[in-house]
Amino acid sequence: MDKTIFETFIGLEIHIQLTTKTKIFCGCKNSFGDPPNTNICLGCIGYPGVLPVLNKEAVKKACLLCLAMNCKLNEKTFFERKNYFYPDLPNNYQLTQFELPFGVEGYVDTALPDGSIKRVRIHEAHLEEDAGKLMHEQNISMCDFNRAGTPLLEVVTKPDFKTGEEVEAFLLNFRRIIRYLGVSDGNMEEGSMRCDANVSINYIGKGLGRKVEIKNLNSSRHVRLAIHHEEQRQAKLIKAGETIVQETRLWNDDKKRTESMRSKEDANDYRYFPDTDIPPYIITKEFVSELNSMLVELPLTRRNRFISEYNLLLDSAEFLTEEKDKADYFEKACKEGADPQNAAAWIKGDVTKVLNREKMEILSSPLSIERFITLLDFVGKGKINGQTAKKVLDIIITENKNPEDIVRENDWEQVDDSGSLMPVVEKVLAENSTAVNQIKSGDMKPVGFLIGQVMKLSGGKADPKKVKDLVMERISAL
Repeated sequence: MDKTIFETFIGLEIHIQLTTKTKIFCGCKNSFGDPPNTNICLGCIGYPGVLPVLNKEAVKKACLLCLAMNCKLNEKTFFERKNYFYPDLPNNYQLTQFELPFGVEGYVDTALPDGSIKRVRIHEAHLEEDAGKLMHEQNISMCDFNRAGTPLLEVVTKPDFKTGEEVEAFLLNFRRIIRYLGVSDGNMEEGSMRCDANVSINYIGKGLGRKVEIKNLNSSRHVRLAIHHEEQRQAKLIKAGETIVQETRLWNDDKKRTESMRSKEDANDYRYFPDTDIPPYIITKEFVSELNSMLVELPLTRRNRFISEYNLLLDSAEFLTEEKDKADYFEKACKEGADPQNAAAWIKGDVTKVLNREKMEILSSPLSIERFITLLDFVGKGKINGQTAKKVLDIIITENKNPEDIVRENDWEQVDDSGSLMPVVEKVLAENSTAVNQIKSGDMKPVGFLIGQVMKLSGGKADPKKVKDLVMERISAL
């Protein structure tokens, strides 16, 4: 698409399943991955006469996210019936919000790949029930109603995005926010966070074009690719003098293109009307005060603070604040005396590598803050070298042992006294006269080789800095 001629307008509809123990209008278990149709009741499958009861925890989590997105909370809200027929919707209507959603007129700031900060306006956030899940095998379709009634918060943005890259960055940031708050796990591959993109293009300065909704987007990458394809498709149609059809399209990842699904409905097609079985919900000052006490420092704010307070580089700060547990662990270690630079480097590198291999989370792993600080202290004071520290770290996590016990049992304490090291240094120099002569002639390349040989003979226990000093001292005396 020629960016000198056209401009793009993109808005998002993000659906997140809230992590409540039970469903939004009944007491059935809210759980992913259970056998089909095991977490259902008469209400889940649309039996007449079954009355819904609103889940207060779902309301709390929905409103907490609204506040985190700087939304205004409507003091009074109610649920409405959105009428349409589909096999996964047993009542033939969805309980949702239309006229007075929980949150309106908010914004979320996001760091873009170029380092700039983009403010995305939030139009509204409304709470509703999820539908069931259709499964297709050959010419047979089946429905699992376990998902029916799962608390679902739909967040609708203004058409503030200009590129697929901006959208991808926003979705990654939004996922961090909901995980920090604990309102959802945000796993797009499991469907607990789903996204539809409304895309329109027009000639520059002409305002919004006719929007096309893209569904079936189960990763931030797919969202970016679908938007790129849709921009090109619409631009080609406009250049050819054709009209953009307002419709819903699906993303076909195998063919890397969007495909027409159905014409786009308008709000009046759903015949919204208030549900008479659920009374209006009133947001009290006491409730808002409780929510404010539950808010946490969000990822972007924490990232910027890590950079200024701990003097971290941008990539380290972004890595540490990607998950709240990781950021909490880092800060606790720093408060207990760990050097921020060393702690960040170890967490970003070897700690994460071993934890990923063992499929462990940092806060629940055997690497307690105390053990981590002891390990860093051993390296800082020269008790063990870096290579030995990596082996100690591995044993701490895999065998749940204390670092001091590991070093003592394996006799890994670093040797740095000249009396013990000099005989080893002399042996290595005597066996590598060619390297010694190169160094004496001014070629310093073999120094590393000689240090390695000493380290090998010492079983890795020698202090590399001390070894280098002794090697150079002995060669200069020859």
